[in-house]
Amino acid sequence: MKSKNEPATAVRLLRSLMRRREIGTIIPLVIMVAVVTIVNPAFLAIGNIIDIFRTATYSFIVAVALTFLMVTGGMDLSIGAVTSLGGIVCGFALVAGLPISLSILCGILSGVIVGFIKAFFVIGLDLPPFIVTLGVQYAVNGLINVLTEGMPISGFPKAFKSIGQNFIVGRIYYTILIAVAFGIIFHIVLTKTKYGRRLIASGGNAETAYLAGIHVKRIKVGAHVLVSTFAAIAGVLMASRFASAMPNVGSGTELTIMASVIIGGTSTYGGCGSIIGTSIGCLLLAVIANGLVLMRVSSYYQNLIFGLILLLSIVLDKYRQRLSENKK
Repeated sequence: MKSKNEPATAVRLLRSLMRRREIGTIIPLVIMVAVVTIVNPAFLAIGNIIDIFRTATYSFIVAVALTFLMVTGGMDLSIGAVTSLGGIVCGFALVAGLPISLSILCGILSGVIVGFIKAFFVIGLDLPPFIVTLGVQYAVNGLINVLTEGMPISGFPKAFKSIGQNFIVGRIYYTILIAVAFGIIFHIVLTKTKYGRRLIASGGNAETAYLAGIHVKRIKVGAHVLVSTFAAIAGVLMASRFASAMPNVGSGTELTIMASVIIGGTSTYGGCGSIIGTSIGCLLLAVIANGLVLMRVSSYYQNLIFGLILLLSIVLDKYRQRLSENKK
């Protein structure tokens, strides 16, 4: 009798695991780590692991805020451009002789301003977020090129560069600690606070949320501003790390970051999301980029692998949703 129950127990355990939102990210991550380690054991070297986390840090800082926006049912294609803008504005302020703290604030405020402009068109005028954020991306990139003429800005104070380059014992960089702190805060806000519940309600069913007394538009405006703000923060940190504010530092990152959020279990339709899943998604994409180099695979395959893993994650997520519906 015991042997007959064991398969059934295993099936129930598997189904229980599949209901976890993060499972669509964990499985590809485990497979990727195993494959790369077999091909090149140097992958598990402490220095390489730290480099992976450091690479994932900047994407994760933007991704945690993007998770909030996507939970409300929104999207943003301008985050790469705003990342570049944050670093450029901060760089100009530093070169002009402003104090480091004020220069950083200027960089962050540039993201806040873009966030409000974007929210005005998307929420205020009820225009499609895809078109609006794509337009903002082109406009911001154009502004950056006009201001910089395509040239990077450098000559920053040593104290500013130390933010992105210095580390504590064990090569734990300050930026990694900053990203971990943001992750913990955003996870608590999303899962344990009234604001988090309002975000989820606004994305799940906006009409019902409104009837329940939630100011849906205000919630969505806040989410748009939050994403642009954190994109600018990432840009400032990148300028510190590379000791240079580059006009195109954020170019192409928007789709990768959105992919990491989706892979992490956040629905593209809104109503559910996971900061833990987002962190694993960012880590997965960093592992892929790092692993391809160690396996001496052409970088041209990177987008192909990203796409396949994204498709696999969506299939697993769809299966997970069906299991949840059947349980109900």
